[in-house]
Amino acid sequence: MDVLQLVNAHIKFSAFDFLTLKPIPPRIHHFFSQGRHLLCAQIMGIVVSNNFKPNRFIKFDIDNGTDCIPYIL
Repeated sequence: MDVLQLVNAHIKFSAFDFLTLKPIPPRIHHFFSQGRHLLCAQIMGIVVSNNFKPNRFIKFDIDNGTDCIPYIL
C-alpha cells in the first residue's frame, strides 16, 4: 500500500495491535506500528472497569470489541 494512501486515514486496531505501538521520543502522540509512522492513536470503546485512588491515579479498562486495553491517568 502506498504511503500517500494512508494520509488522514482512520484504521481500527485490535487491542493487541494497540498495545504493541512504540512511542517515538521525544515526540508526543507519535508512534510506530509495523514499520509505519502514526501521528495519533485514539481509543474508542466501553469502560468495563475502573479503579480510582484519590490524589494518586485512576485506572480504566476499555473494551474496544477485540479485548480490554488498560489505561492509567
